[in-house]
Amino acid sequence: MKWLANELAAVKGELDRIDEALSRLLARKERLLAVQRAMTDVADQLTIPELPAVVPAVRAHERYGARGNLRNLLRGTLQKAYPQGVSTSTLADAVIETFGLRITGPKERKRLVDNSIRSALTKLHTQGEIEPMHARNQPGGRLGLAVQSGVWRWKVDAPSLDELHRAATEQGAHAARLEQLALAEAEARVSESRVAQEVELWR
Repeated sequence: MKWLANELAAVKGELDRIDEALSRLLARKERLLAVQRAMTDVADQLTIPELPAVVPAVRAHERYGARGNLRNLLRGTLQKAYPQGVSTSTLADAVIETFGLRITGPKERKRLVDNSIRSALTKLHTQGEIEPMHARNQPGGRLGLAVQSGVWRWKVDAPSLDELHRAATEQGAHAARLEQLALAEAEARVSESRVAQEVELWR
């Protein structure tokens, strides 16, 4: 009886997960249908109403589950590692493990890195979300930070050394000015006290 109860509970739990997944998929389908309708309207405005019917279906993101999953994984990995950097090779290992990719050899791994991972890293770099920590010169002397970098790091907007030095200098000048004002005020009080004493003596 205990075994039967446990199995029934497990089956109910799995059915609940399936229902939740179906709800998410239906909601996503509605969003995509809305996008499709909007694009169809654009095609009509461009006087190419036949375009939606002739464009074939391409499952471009099936390898990573959904659009944006690859970039989200890279983004999350670099955020967790900050302030340390993460090598492209380590990021490739994370992609292969997370998405369960079957890589049969070094050539296929290189294609994955060159065609997918570096492309996603370049996109994140262009958007200003990440930065290369080390870079190698491309043939011909061009410095390709976004493509040739071996180590990447999450980018955080932090003040530069010049900005910190300038702020410290300004703060020091402000403190010195406050000290001068305090001294002047103290001297004024002393002078006022002396005047008061002289007045009393004259009385």
